Amino acid sequence: MQRVSAASIFFGDTRLDDRLSDTFNQMARRPAGTLPQKLVKRAELVGGYRMFNNPKVTHRAVLQAHRASCLQRLAGHEGKVLLIHDTTVLDYSGLDIDGLGQVGDGHGKGLYAHNSLAVIPATRQVVGLFNQILHTRARVPKGESKKKRLARKDRESRLWKRAVADLPPMPPGVAVTDVSDRGSDLTEYIWHEVSAGRQFIVRSQHNRKLADDPSAAAAADDDDDDDDDEQDRTPILKLHDRLRALPSMGQYTLRVPAEGGGWREATMALAWERVQIVPPRQPRGEHGRDPISVWGVIAREVSPPPPGTDPLEWILLTNRPVQSLEQAREVVEDYACRWMVEDYHKAIKSGCGIEETQMTTLHGLHNVIALLSVLGVHVLRLRCNARDEQIRQQPARLHEEPLKVQLAARDSKHANWREMTAWEFYIAVAKMGGYVLNPHKRPPGWIVLWRGYIRLEDMCQGVRLMDERCVQTSAVRERFACGTPTR
Repeated sequence: MQRVSAASIFFGDTRLDDRLSDTFNQMARRPAGTLPQKLVKRAELVGGYRMFNNPKVTHRAVLQAHRASCLQRLAGHEGKVLLIHDTTVLDYSGLDIDGLGQVGDGHGKGLYAHNSLAVIPATRQVVGLFNQILHTRARVPKGESKKKRLARKDRESRLWKRAVADLPPMPPGVAVTDVSDRGSDLTEYIWHEVSAGRQFIVRSQHNRKLADDPSAAAAADDDDDDDDDEQDRTPILKLHDRLRALPSMGQYTLRVPAEGGGWREATMALAWERVQIVPPRQPRGEHGRDPISVWGVIAREVSPPPPGTDPLEWILLTNRPVQSLEQAREVVEDYACRWMVEDYHKAIKSGCGIEETQMTTLHGLHNVIALLSVLGVHVLRLRCNARDEQIRQQPARLHEEPLKVQLAARDSKHANWREMTAWEFYIAVAKMGGYVLNPHKRPPGWIVLWRGYIRLEDMCQGVRLMDERCVQTSAVRERFACGTPTR
């Protein structure tokens, strides 16, 4: 994992820049647990608390610095990048902080974090966190009218629109597609995406009403078949019903997460059609009244799923053209990358302890969330590097510090550390973290990788300290040999 440079932070205060850089690097060595467990030394802990509560340090500034580094990573990249949007609950019911909202069933306190994670689908590489909105759920008064509810600026349904509206322009050559789950199946969001000229993939939740296709109706009027056939060809004017009635247009095998962990293969049957979805008669947000033209893609699992598992069915809406099996398959595979944001949420909660933070101010809590959210990207990126097919057979010393490669080779009893591949290195690191499974059937996850990586970092630190002591001992011996007195 690369250390954070203070040059990438923009607070206008060199001391704050240095403190943030040091605090992040200390947290990266011990990502789990509370702040006292991450920042072991008292000076580091006190300095961290002061920095988080400093008014110059803001949630937005920390994420903007990280976003700038993400844009640098994309410089020169040609091709598609997915921005995966999703919301997760951060529960802080144990904290006595003013400004927290209700979460869950209304009895808990906390925040909603709406994250936008950038991923390169071709390699499943995590670029970084391009946006994060911390939302406080307001207490809605009883009897609130629909008009007042829609006019509220803190309405949760606005998060999807706000998330994409606040994104920076991408470098030349980068084609962005917004990917989101059923929670984003909102007319307001889809209308905004189409109006802004952005490409999107949304999993459909609502069986929306469709506009009748005038060309299909004209063709039916010109047909000379009997009335029964004409009645059979009456178009289905509901989205889900229309797509489910389509015959399969092709099949392929997709790797999906298994219920008990790992992966399984599912044979998916695909069908697609261009549809016109009709906005609700009574507006539900800020959108027009004209029908929205999108492509509907349905992917259904036709192979028998494992016992106790329901077969997959995805109904996806997109404004990307879908006129062939290859284009439909690409849409489905891009949506399948959405699981990476679920892994990211697991990384910041289980791996970085983002809900274990004991802060006393909302400002400080926001800043801790920002820093740990960036740390979660590094945790997840380590797993992606371990699974990248393009670097598996390359020498590990090209991607990691040579000292770490030597120690990993020694621990795994590898014959020659210079010939150790990246795949062999990450498997050795995972075994340091407790990994005991077959890597070809179930590759190591981020938990064992990060646990092993921290152990490897501790081993490297021990070697560095021994080297420093050896240098000091050699210097003392040289002084004695020259007859120079020592203090």
